[in-house]
Amino acid sequence: MLYEIIKESKIAEPKISVIVPVYNVISYIDETINSLLSQTLKEIEIILVDDGSSDGSFERIIDYGERHDNICVAKEPNAGPGMARNNGLSIAKGKYISFVDSDDILPERALEIMYEAAEKEQVGVVTGISVSFNNSRSWFIGGHFKKGVFKKGRKSLLQNPEMLYTLGPCNKLYRRDMVQDIRFPNSIKVAEDHPFVIEAYLKSENIYTVDEIIYNYRAREDEGDISLSQIVTSDPYVSFKDIIASIKLSDALLKQYVTNPIALQKIRIDYYDRIISTDIWPAYKGILLSGSAETQIKMFDAFRELLDSMDFHLYNNLGVFQRLLTFETINRYTFIKEKARSSYLRAVRLAYEKLDPGSLNKLLSSEFPKEVRAGEKAAKRNSIKPIYNRLVTRKIGSTIKLGYEKVIAENWKKLSGVARNFYARRISFPFYKLAKKERKIVFLTNKHDVLADSFKAVYDEVILQKPDYKVVGYLKQPKRSILELLKMYKDIATAEYIFLDDYYRQIYGLTLRKDTEVIQLWHAAGAFKKFGFSSIGYADSNTESFERDAHKNYSKVVVSSSEIVPFYAEAFGVDEKNVLPLGVPRTDRFFNEEYKTYIKTVFEGKYPALKNKKIITYAPTFRGGPGERQQFIMNLNIRRLAEQLGDEYALILKMHPSVVRGVGIPFDLQEFAFNMSGEDINDVLINTDILITDYSSVVFDFSIMEKPILFYAYDLENYLGERNFYYNFEEFVPGPIVRTNEEVISAIKSNDFDLHKVRTFKERFFDDLDGHSAERIVKELIK
Repeated sequence: MLYEIIKESKIAEPKISVIVPVYNVISYIDETINSLLSQTLKEIEIILVDDGSSDGSFERIIDYGERHDNICVAKEPNAGPGMARNNGLSIAKGKYISFVDSDDILPERALEIMYEAAEKEQVGVVTGISVSFNNSRSWFIGGHFKKGVFKKGRKSLLQNPEMLYTLGPCNKLYRRDMVQDIRFPNSIKVAEDHPFVIEAYLKSENIYTVDEIIYNYRAREDEGDISLSQIVTSDPYVSFKDIIASIKLSDALLKQYVTNPIALQKIRIDYYDRIISTDIWPAYKGILLSGSAETQIKMFDAFRELLDSMDFHLYNNLGVFQRLLTFETINRYTFIKEKARSSYLRAVRLAYEKLDPGSLNKLLSSEFPKEVRAGEKAAKRNSIKPIYNRLVTRKIGSTIKLGYEKVIAENWKKLSGVARNFYARRISFPFYKLAKKERKIVFLTNKHDVLADSFKAVYDEVILQKPDYKVVGYLKQPKRSILELLKMYKDIATAEYIFLDDYYRQIYGLTLRKDTEVIQLWHAAGAFKKFGFSSIGYADSNTESFERDAHKNYSKVVVSSSEIVPFYAEAFGVDEKNVLPLGVPRTDRFFNEEYKTYIKTVFEGKYPALKNKKIITYAPTFRGGPGERQQFIMNLNIRRLAEQLGDEYALILKMHPSVVRGVGIPFDLQEFAFNMSGEDINDVLINTDILITDYSSVVFDFSIMEKPILFYAYDLENYLGERNFYYNFEEFVPGPIVRTNEEVISAIKSNDFDLHKVRTFKERFFDDLDGHSAERIVKELIK
């Protein structure tokens, strides 16, 4: 027997069993127990489990047990709060379980509020608002409110990953039959509660949050008298070691309970991001700044082991971990003990090996791009010297360069503005072209600062099918350093393959080497409004010389169907034999049922007002040139739609990325209309029942799901003069054309949509409807 019951409670069928681990809290235990005895819910059992106290706490709780029938007193050898809670769970008889730490306080209605919510909502876990307090004041926990943890309502962990920011066991009520087989790990004392709470979340079909204060956490102030939550600052390595152990246990639970692979991938990202940013980060800084060489070695080795256990996708979605391993440590490099530096180098080598181009671009967009590059060089050379050199040159304010790069950099300083760009393109680029071509794939885009859309799908396939290729990316970045720009042109000049997804101004007018394949994936499916050479002569078009400079290097263009090959050949000025109908990689997700199920679940949690509503999405294209399109005036009358359709429908607004204004939603309509311009368009489409668009190529993507499409073409004649179309608009589109708000409402109410027409449209503009476009592109184009 791991514990001994000193005194049993005399309450036969308690509504709630409150479990309190007790260890050397003589200064606080009276206040804690009295807050429990003062609860307005009277049918509760209080289980006090002494964990080997030596300060009189055990004698004090025996005294309380003798005076109160509903108190149970148990004793165990010192084993930590996890074991005390486990023993309390073995003793508990209540329908529900609550945990309270022996220095904290419950408001008098806390248990009643949570009990009533649990009974009414029939959920496995109830939680509420917590506050921290000390001898002089109390305060709300800022991180909880920032993450929206305590927003009232029904939730689940997969729909509401913000619940990962409340993993303490004590501000919650659990249904006992749900947690009676769960136990706290007894081998760790910091973050030992995380696996228990995560498993409770996962086993509970729903979590309910009440918007009332139900728990008061004490922040101890006396030196030498700290709670477990403060061990991080007092003994960071003990904390770090336990957190790593807790991560392994929690990660295994996520893999056990979450069967949808897409949902599992996302919740693991959310979990690791939370743990690294809020738990590992402070422990790491403590060890780095004050740890011994032996402790630092253990930490860096543990980091490497943790990183090695992460799959490629997980790591590249953890920006906080990437920053920690790169410039955050490089900036504190002088604190690393001499003996520990080789351990850090091993960790940083793996960190850079697993970085994808999007993640590297994010790091280079930080305040410390030179430190990021120094770490990259250190990893490639397996030498700490580049980091040392960077710190030295930063301190003395000069740059040490060798060979040709030094000459370029010195001349560059004498130039500015356009002259610098000319120098990079016209002098350095031709020089780099003389070098040998490398087995290298380069992704170039000004649309995204991370790998996204078709780039992400193709990149993932490259990693799977062609692991012997070096892959680099130059993504959207406001400003590049001298060396960064020179490196980009060197990679372009020596690449075997280059992928584009749009116009890319940095290569306009350049003549690339003849044996470099430049593959244009283009960001839009199908062929709708004219573009490229096809649009010359219309109001919103470029000059012929501009289009020639932009597209002259394309060797292959990827499209969705054979029918549109001639249009793309004309638009880009390439031979039709080099326009290949291999599919649109970003649409592959529309064929992934697990992904679609996950995205629908996420939207329900993120936007609960959409539940049980039919979703209308308005996704118009832009109008005019760059200045005009930013001032987009929305002609759709949201208020009128809400009045006529609000009982049955909800409206999503998804503006073109070029549109930054004109999409405000009145306060009183925010339960009907939602501006989701920041959401991924394909994720929005998955959740859409009816699409309203105008001249946007989004119609091609949406047609894959064979749902109703409405064309709100209120300015058709003007748009014909601005861009024109490859087809007769009125004969081409697979849905009703309307010109007024009343016609929009009428069409939706009548539900007169021809889905057979949508299906025919889909089959016309997609040769392969199999979800394997990215796989096909890599297999056929990269040899």
